[in-house]
Amino acid sequence: MFYSVDRADGEYVTLCDDDGETREIRRFHFEGEVKTGSIYRFEQGRFIYDEQETARRKERIRALEEELFE
Repeated sequence: MFYSVDRADGEYVTLCDDDGETREIRRFHFEGEVKTGSIYRFEQGRFIYDEQETARRKERIRALEEELFE
């Protein structure tokens, strides 16, 4: 399952999973800098940034926006 960062405020990160459920997770469970819109997967007790999934979803959103505004 993938998790999208909804917001990162202070010590907590708000995630939205693929089922639309949201949850707040303490920042120390994440690797590196946490940015809104980034996609993570959960492995071995940590949230790991997934660069390929983030890029894939951003491209999908861009294509949908392009289609909408044509």
